[in-house]
Amino acid sequence: MSTHRVRRVAGTVSTDDIIPARYKHMHTDPGRLAPHLFEAYLPGFVESVRPGDAIVSDSVFGIGSSREQAVSTLLANGISLVIAPRFGRILFRNCWNLALPAIEADTGDLSEGMTISVDLERGEIRSEGDVIAGFPKPPLFLLEMIASGGLLNRVKPSPSGA
Repeated sequence: MSTHRVRRVAGTVSTDDIIPARYKHMHTDPGRLAPHLFEAYLPGFVESVRPGDAIVSDSVFGIGSSREQAVSTLLANGISLVIAPRFGRILFRNCWNLALPAIEADTGDLSEGMTISVDLERGEIRSEGDVIAGFPKPPLFLLEMIASGGLLNRVKPSPSGA
């Protein structure tokens, strides 16, 4: 189980809203992209984000570009979970591939600033001990990818060669 502070984003959010396209081609270092998270979409957001925060969308999250800088910029800012009713499919896969859990769930009961606990193995979102939302449990291979630190770490041969 993991604990997060909810950070709400409203409306359909594109990958260009997450990290403006003018920066995606300039830098490949997520640390250099980090200050520009939601720059035009939510001015000032990056100054208020804290490690462990969860992005919670009320609509479709991550439509548009297939570049993984959107996810790496979220991670560089300490975002550790994304919850939305629907995701752009490529961003959804990029999230899991980079070890950022992306949960499809009803977000109506999740308000800005509230503390939630998420149990990926049970498919539960809790607040103050009560289950406030459920979601389909991710398949075991996705949970193993998260535990491994992402897809590349999951498929990397072990040092022993086994």
